[in-house]
Amino acid sequence: MDMVYTDAEGIEIGLLQAFKLDLAYGEDENSFKLRIPYGTPIESGSRCYIDDTEWGGIVRGFREDTTGNVSELYAIGQTWHGILAETIVCPPTGSTHVVLKGDANACIASLLKLTGMDAVFDARTAPSGITLDCQLDRFCTFYGGLKEKLADAGAKLKIAKEPGCRPCLYAMAIDDYSDGERALKVGYVAEHVLPINHLVCTGEGEMDERIVVHLYADAKGNVSQTQTLFGLNERTERYDYTSADEAGLITGGTKRLAELQQTSSLKLTLPSTIRMDVGDIVGIVSEATDLEVSAQINKVIVSIGDGKKPSVSYETPSNLLALYSKG
Repeated sequence: MDMVYTDAEGIEIGLLQAFKLDLAYGEDENSFKLRIPYGTPIESGSRCYIDDTEWGGIVRGFREDTTGNVSELYAIGQTWHGILAETIVCPPTGSTHVVLKGDANACIASLLKLTGMDAVFDARTAPSGITLDCQLDRFCTFYGGLKEKLADAGAKLKIAKEPGCRPCLYAMAIDDYSDGERALKVGYVAEHVLPINHLVCTGEGEMDERIVVHLYADAKGNVSQTQTLFGLNERTERYDYTSADEAGLITGGTKRLAELQQTSSLKLTLPSTIRMDVGDIVGIVSEATDLEVSAQINKVIVSIGDGKKPSVSYETPSNLLALYSKG
């Protein structure tokens, strides 16, 4: 597996066969660190990538480490995703929002043109079969805004880098590995504790004139002023907001009680034998705890050592509200 590198104008000038790469993209990071031999003509603005993968980006700087027995030089940069994550989508003159309407690949092409990113990326011309009819949030990022709208349509963003071509963006359907024959063998650590579900909220006033509001969460974490859990299933806490009127007390208390529902956590260990993408869905079912939960992959992490096969791992949100079939 070779790493292609270019000059600052994007013209390919060489291959790296001895290198070390750490790269991550998705919810955050969207960056890479590439160890390179001294004297390699890589400069700020050079593109580095592995053809036929989604792994690559642009060099933004360098790091040199001379503290060990052997000095090491690294090129540091943004992944393709990181470039898009720093591209703000501004509404065109005379419009309040950017509207995406039509085939997803055609929408991607229009976004590239609007933002000037068509100088760096191409969009696949063949129809994706996925239709968008939405508007982006004002001044969102290209990457975040497009990912969100594609997800709403059951799709994900892919970036292909083929030999001799520029990185190409396209949409495709999300893969769901959470059910049926496609379900993956997923290791997990799951924890759930019954959360506080009754909040006694006290606001402005003194003694019997003090404003008091009772808020309740149900078994699914929904907050209202209606109690559904009683007896030993009721757990109560006080929320004191002495300067709040009733409306402010309800607003603040609702937010606080919703936060208190986050007592469930789930950490998934996903198989490395199957290539998955940001946006794909994985899930588990535990008969022991009656736990059923699915999550979308939000980060892909790639590590390549000298002459070794790539190690690819995946992350899902670290704190998920677990869904239990009982209770």
